[in-house]
Amino acid sequence: MGNNLQTIETPLLIVGCGPSALVIAKVVSGRGLPCLIVGHEAQNGAPPVTLDSESLEILEPHGVLSVLRPYAAAQNPFTITPLAFENGLKHHCVADMLITVYDDMRFKEATQSEGGIRGELTDGSSTWDIHADAFADVSDFSVDLNTAVHQAAAFGNQLMANIT
Repeated sequence: MGNNLQTIETPLLIVGCGPSALVIAKVVSGRGLPCLIVGHEAQNGAPPVTLDSESLEILEPHGVLSVLRPYAAAQNPFTITPLAFENGLKHHCVADMLITVYDDMRFKEATQSEGGIRGELTDGSSTWDIHADAFADVSDFSVDLNTAVHQAAAFGNQLMANIT
């Protein structure tokens, strides 16, 4: 990491593709924690999924279901393609003042440091130092929509329990 790079600081850095990144962001922003999502790309091609009761309970308090209703394949039971879920939720995240979304960026050179994680963000031509108090790499989270919602909410809730 260069010493002349501009530094970006965030309470939570979320890296990776799939619905988990977006759900974590909504869970923590709903409890007042700002976050930065880097390198998110929607997963494409999966057939519609019926959200289970646990997913509905997780998403409802964050206003996610009302945002996604126009994109749903069916309302009762609530059924949506993973691509429509991610695209709709990503737009909702972009509109959330506590969530920043950097598309076309990659996170590299993660190192644990006292008080968080340090690394670099790059768009391929420019690089920035980044420091985050907490870090979520969602590459190991499930791509199954319901499982991803459950895992992401559990991660976000555990993170918030550790902070407060």
